[in-house]
Parts: sequence; C-alpha cells; structure tokens
Amino acid sequence: MTPRRSAPRAWPAKAAAVAATYTRRLTIGAARERVFDAIATLEGPRHWWTTIVTGSAEVGGELRFGFAGLDEQIVMGVDHASPPLAVGWSCVAHTRDNEWTGTELRFELAARGAQGCELNFRHVGISREQVEAGWDRFLASLAAYAEHGEGTPYGA
Repeated sequence: MTPRRSAPRAWPAKAAAVAATYTRRLTIGAARERVFDAIATLEGPRHWWTTIVTGSAEVGGELRFGFAGLDEQIVMGVDHASPPLAVGWSCVAHTRDNEWTGTELRFELAARGAQGCELNFRHVGISREQVEAGWDRFLASLAAYAEHGEGTPYGA
C-alpha cells in the first residue's frame, strides 16, 4: 500500500493578497491635515502623483489617474476617508494589463507633533517588486509637496 499524499494546500485569497503587499512608513514634516488633503482631494494628487486626475474624491466616487504621453489609466474607487486619519482606495480598472485591478491602497496617518505626521502606506494585492520604484518616488513626492508645496508628479 502506498502512503496517501495530501494535495498541496492553496493559500486563501486574502492570505495571498497580504503576502503580495508593498508597505512603506515615512515621517513627513507637515501637519497630518495637510497630508490628508494632499491624498483625499481631487486637486491633491495632481501635485505629487500625476497631473491628470479627474472624477470624485468623495467616498463612493471614482478617481481617474492618467499619465501624460502614456496610453494608460488607473481608476480607483474611493472606499473610505476618515479625516485626518485614513484614506482607502480600490483599483477598479487599470488599462495596462489590469496590473493593479483588484488591488487596494491604504494611507493611514498618525500625528507626530504639531507639524509632523507618520504615513503608513500599503498597496495590497500586488508584489513589492512591481510597484516599489514607482511608490518610492511618488511617496517622496507626496512628502515634498506636503512639506514644501512642490512635489514631482508624473507629467510635470
């Protein structure tokens, strides 16, 4: 009689998504409210991520991020906004091979004195290698915009 081998167990989808996560924590020398506004408004991301942003930043709305010179668009559903603590988006469409579709972005802010905050950012459902260079660049741009009023968004 041969020993019975059990089939390999698949990770539950949620566990796999958590395993595929880019995380970044950074301290920003700006008030938490200013950083929140840079993320949670229609105008804010134009100064640090990409200059082409349309749609609605209200909870339940959709934000469309375009990239000058590229035939690419990312559509984010606005899942939640808790001023000045957190913002959550879910990618409902990504025209480049659906690379980000189904992923989630989470921005959590904690006050660090009167003129500082800590950003805990997570992009869940995508491998770190796929997004690390881009997010490292654009989160630094977010910090520069919040601290000095000038970021380096795509297309600027």
